[in-house]
Amino acid sequence: MACPVVHTGEDFLANALAHIDCQAQAIGSYGYGALASPGSPVTIALTSLLTIFIALFGIRLLLGYPMATRDVVGDVLKVGIMLTLATSWPAWRVVGYDLVIHGPGQIAQVIGASAGLPGSAGDLAARLQNVDKGLAAFNTYGSGRLGVAQGDWFQLGFARSAYLVGTLGPLALVRLTAGFLLAVAPLMAGLLLFGITRGIFEGWARALVTTFLASMLLSVIYGVELALLEPWLQDALQRRAADVQTLDAPVEILVAALSFAVASLAGVFLMARLAFHSGFHFTAIFPEASERAEAPAAQRISMTTASGEEPSRAVTVAQAVTDNLRREERIANIARTEGRWAERSGSGTAPSTLAAQASEVGGENALGNTWRRPSRRHSGAARRRDQN
Repeated sequence: MACPVVHTGEDFLANALAHIDCQAQAIGSYGYGALASPGSPVTIALTSLLTIFIALFGIRLLLGYPMATRDVVGDVLKVGIMLTLATSWPAWRVVGYDLVIHGPGQIAQVIGASAGLPGSAGDLAARLQNVDKGLAAFNTYGSGRLGVAQGDWFQLGFARSAYLVGTLGPLALVRLTAGFLLAVAPLMAGLLLFGITRGIFEGWARALVTTFLASMLLSVIYGVELALLEPWLQDALQRRAADVQTLDAPVEILVAALSFAVASLAGVFLMARLAFHSGFHFTAIFPEASERAEAPAAQRISMTTASGEEPSRAVTVAQAVTDNLRREERIANIARTEGRWAERSGSGTAPSTLAAQASEVGGENALGNTWRRPSRRHSGAARRRDQN
């Protein structure tokens, strides 16, 4: 993809902006195609990661690991997102590339048109170039101090340098970063499958959001800068053409250029801070199996049965063994209490209440007692025999 060549003295700013935007698009599209090609190392690595993920999923099924419906749906979604990002350029172009590359400019044009900002008609780069030409002409005229044209060369030259740096620097940072992040989408897609690498995928997605918001904000900031500098430069050049001194102009243009340069860089930082806000995490959408395993066994069983799925036999046996151990521990505590009562009373019998409690605990939550009759069955002949 051939990008426009930048020449000195020939619309430097406009050509540089067009060149940067062209390079970002080329990196994002051709870089993605190179990494997503069938023979690339990234494709081979993604195939290996997907194989490991499916193997681990099968092992969980074989071991009877409890999985709710949302777990299965979450795993299927992760595989689908990974395959879409890594192999489908038409889908990724609509979802990611066009949104990040062309979306910010279109949204900024709508915002700028409603606010009446210059450059909202798609001529932002051309009008920024006109301001640069005005600054170059003002450097030629000078402020008229002591009749010397170049009396304020330092302030005027530094103001133009600050204007160019504040325009090219932030935009190059945001656009080229966006192109690189779009190019490595196939590589980042495989990191979504595993919890240990999902944080990198989350950071990549947040960085894409940062470039999207920062590009939109920079377009709005440049529109405000044009609204300030265009009439100011027009008035200053008209005064100098009429041989009127503008002694305050060098300081004013220097302050304005530096202020907007700082505002542009600070805006990029604020958008990054907004995108990397810690209030949202992808782990809330795809919970880890280790996080679910930290819950008590009874809570996990109640969750699976509430969702309409029967717990596995291994989980049922483990829960029964746990209940049996707890029951035996309670019986042992009661037996120790009975021994202390017997020592104090000097008799070999414990209070009837403790014995009843022991028998009650012994039968509490026993495995198989759910449908057992709580009372004995007596036949009619047995009752007549006992009465006689």
